[in-house]
Amino acid sequence: MLRPYRVIPILWVVTLVGYVLAGIGVTPFHGDESTQVYMSRDYAYTIQQRDLQTVFYAENPVSPQEQDLRLLNGTVNKYSIGAAWHAAGLTVDDVNEQWDWGADFVYNVTTGHHPGDVLLPVARVPSALFTAASVLLLFAIGWRVGGAPVAYMASLFFALNPVILLNGRRAMMEGSMLFGGLLVVYAGILVAERGFRWRDVLLLGGAAGFAVATKHNNVFAVAMVFLACLTPIPNPSPVHRGRETASNLPDEVPSLLAGRGYRGGVLVRLFVAGITSLLVFYALNPAWWPNPVATAGAVIDLRTALLAVQTDVFDTYESFPAQMAGFWWQAIVSRPMFYEVAGWDVYIGEQIASYERSPWQGVRLPALISAPLMLVGSVALWRERTPARWIALVWAVGVALLTALLTPLEWQRYYLPAVPGLLLLAAHGTVIIAKRALRHLEHLRHSTTETTTSP
Repeated sequence: MLRPYRVIPILWVVTLVGYVLAGIGVTPFHGDESTQVYMSRDYAYTIQQRDLQTVFYAENPVSPQEQDLRLLNGTVNKYSIGAAWHAAGLTVDDVNEQWDWGADFVYNVTTGHHPGDVLLPVARVPSALFTAASVLLLFAIGWRVGGAPVAYMASLFFALNPVILLNGRRAMMEGSMLFGGLLVVYAGILVAERGFRWRDVLLLGGAAGFAVATKHNNVFAVAMVFLACLTPIPNPSPVHRGRETASNLPDEVPSLLAGRGYRGGVLVRLFVAGITSLLVFYALNPAWWPNPVATAGAVIDLRTALLAVQTDVFDTYESFPAQMAGFWWQAIVSRPMFYEVAGWDVYIGEQIASYERSPWQGVRLPALISAPLMLVGSVALWRERTPARWIALVWAVGVALLTALLTPLEWQRYYLPAVPGLLLLAAHGTVIIAKRALRHLEHLRHSTTETTTSP
């Protein structure tokens, strides 16, 4: 029989997971969903037809369009979509064509570029499931960072965040990207807390390879977690030394907390984790199998060309303050961006209105409240350092900075990797403020009691 202290966390996570999944059917459509579903043809090529030659990188591919998409995008989501439509009884013949951004909405819908009414909700299930599983991961991370209060608060902020819900429910890479990034963070915490055991190191490497295979921008999360594991944890504030920083940890970890450096074997283990990540990424990307070096070069060329097109066609930031303002609006204010191309409101305006009337759109935490909470949480993690808190702090702040500095367009999806870390900081800040408020109230109560009982 499950005891109450175990039942409550399970019910909490299940409720939040249910909320994430409940909004799949009312989420407004995005043209990139068509492209992701179109890419699920690779599932048919490799799993059903076992025709690997079709997906291998080639200088003269059978379909240049498919190869470019294959190299530019992560593999996890498209194979998950393929498995979903296969399980639902659909076939590759039911898969739509790629969305044509050079044509209007009506043309795409009437010429088979839009997923059918059955295919679209089925294709959304994998991403939504990854987003729902991310709730559990962030709950586990929060528990190790700050105990039950932070776990409950962080998972709540995540599951109700409108930006995460909108993008995580669509048939796009964002759900798997969120899951992969958080998996790396959790694995990194295990590595740091449990003294770099080999099985944790291999888990970190596998998680890192999987994360980058979901979406390439997860390399930010991987880099920050590896950096945090590599960097000796600075001395905690004297006020916070002792039980909070060293209890229940392996003997070798407090020495790291004291800043005396890492054993040479740690470098070797992180190197092995890095090699493992490359192998896992390679295994999950069949296009790379024949010639990984040439394929890597092609990916770099395609990414450079795509960025050039995007910055030429769309408005880029004209100044550093504008770039920081974009980060503020898209990552912290969290007002959902339903589309990036002007005029799309004409076509999905009714869907947006219906979504905003539903109870599934989430709850936006005002930025003037969340931003101070994030700051308090960051300072608290720095002052109360443990291995888990150090990993979380470097990841959350590092990914936020990299995302803010390297994102050239004010497209909200590009800022999504920073959001889970910011929400964890806000959750920790909320708990810190709540605890101090309760202590203050308790002090006042005791003072009042002593005053009324004195002669």
